[in-house]
Amino acid sequence: MRRRLIIMLLTILIVFLSGCYDRMDLEDATLTLMIGLDVDDKDNLIVYMSSPVFSKEAKEKSEEFAVKTKTLRQSRSRFDSMVTALTVAGKVQVILLGKRLLQHPDWFSLLDVMFRDAKFTVNASVVAIDGKLSEVFTFHPKDKPRLSLHLTKLIDTAHERNITVKTSVQELHRQMYEKGMTPSLTLMKKEKQMEIKGTALLTEKGTYATMVRLKENVLLELVQRGVKGEMSLTIPIREKEKKQGLVKPRLSFFVKKASTKIKPTYDGNRFHFDVKMKINVAISERLFSFDVKNEHKRLEKIISDEMKKEIESLLKKCQKHKVDPVGFGIYARAYQYEAYKQVENDWTKAFSQADIKVSVETIIKGNGIVK
Repeated sequence: MRRRLIIMLLTILIVFLSGCYDRMDLEDATLTLMIGLDVDDKDNLIVYMSSPVFSKEAKEKSEEFAVKTKTLRQSRSRFDSMVTALTVAGKVQVILLGKRLLQHPDWFSLLDVMFRDAKFTVNASVVAIDGKLSEVFTFHPKDKPRLSLHLTKLIDTAHERNITVKTSVQELHRQMYEKGMTPSLTLMKKEKQMEIKGTALLTEKGTYATMVRLKENVLLELVQRGVKGEMSLTIPIREKEKKQGLVKPRLSFFVKKASTKIKPTYDGNRFHFDVKMKINVAISERLFSFDVKNEHKRLEKIISDEMKKEIESLLKKCQKHKVDPVGFGIYARAYQYEAYKQVENDWTKAFSQADIKVSVETIIKGNGIVK
């Protein structure tokens, strides 16, 4: 009796165990590594796809297609009618969004299939493209690896240096539905090569608002999350600025350690934010004469004042365009909930009217090995 019971249980387990019934051989699959969405001059949706070619007989090692369609799911059928094998989206590494597409307030709903299909990766990086996607998908640099791999590596290294953000599909979904902040994407443009231009800042509805350049993104990351990865900055020394001359008075330094505290208050029908930052820096380049050993306090104040000025300029730019990539709304919700609750559905307007005060305290921890 016991033996029959064990056999019965084993049979049930074998029947219900997940197996390889839906396996697909590599020869029968077209692995999609890069997807692009854009609109043409008449606002028709154009979906692009790039896949590697594994055939030894093929001269080109990747194939690209573009179809005019209404939905992302519908485009798969069109691609299946043109590619050698069935398309598979689980290996997508980069999703490119055209700047024209990002000007439509309802573009995010086009990604609906990505969140409903369990086989669709949500870790792919989402990138905004300043220009036409057709130029990107037909770009085959001979001195670079396959474009999808090249872009993925480019985003990773740029994010490690803090000159752009890295936003996955899953992170974008969180940012789109988070009322206390606005989304941000890596911004790229095809020049002679594919270049990262900075970060695209989107409104609370997801439309393109403005961009921050590479240096501004370092400041943005500094306010938002402190030091992660290598963080290098170059600032002008205005008191030594000369009208002429090739070499300008500039100071470069690594941010070795930083702590940022944001304290929100609410008074007079508006929010007030005190942003206090402490940074330890190591000087990596100094293009002017200065007695650092005896006047390091004065140099620390020069750095603090310039950093304060540039961060305030960046935050005013965000307020002007009604975008909050830092997430000041999350601080307001945590510490001033009653006041935040009244404006949570129109947070960017309240943020644009907020009073933000920035203070920076700098300590020089290193001066390099050259005296």
